[in-house]
Amino acid sequence: MAEDTLNFIAANIDSRRLELTRLRRIVLHHASSTLESTVVRMSIPMLYALWEGFVKESCQAYIEHVEVEVATAESLKPAILGYLWTPELRKLSGGVGFDKKHNIARLALTGLKKPVRFGEAERAVDTKSNLDFQVLEEIARHLCLDTASLQGERKHLDALVNLRNSIAHGAKPTGMEVSDFEQHASTVVHFMEQFEEVLRRAMHNRSFCVTA
Repeated sequence: MAEDTLNFIAANIDSRRLELTRLRRIVLHHASSTLESTVVRMSIPMLYALWEGFVKESCQAYIEHVEVEVATAESLKPAILGYLWTPELRKLSGGVGFDKKHNIARLALTGLKKPVRFGEAERAVDTKSNLDFQVLEEIARHLCLDTASLQGERKHLDALVNLRNSIAHGAKPTGMEVSDFEQHASTVVHFMEQFEEVLRRAMHNRSFCVTA
């Protein structure tokens, strides 16, 4: 199962590299023309979409892998167990009266023996449509993924996301060149490849389990 999941993730990257190559051809076609800055600006949201889509689909595949690999919830680490129980825990927000205490106790006593099946919202993986490094870390914590190796590069990802947000809100940065496209395209490829490795390590080490 791990091999199938990793093959899916690798194929996902390959398909996005192909899309990026097609996008690069369009950008290069307009290099040194009056439309260069406009075309590069238009490419930024597309680069971001490649990144966000990769993380969502890869994490969804990872979640399916966890469901197959882990028989019952009692084997999960607390972080991902809390993520699994999010639909139930969401109902318990607010004050903690008798009924809520009863429900918490019931969940603790019976939920651990249930099969691992994530809710639809949890399977969807919420990127908040703003997948900068902070949001990536939040997703990673829930899924027991170690993103420490990416910490040193976070400014490059945040720069892409901030630029995409500015463009999405109507800003029109001027003087953008092909080199700007190449810089952000390189960031997307780098982070996809590194996140693939994060997922590979987590599956190999069974990082989601209390005992590997």
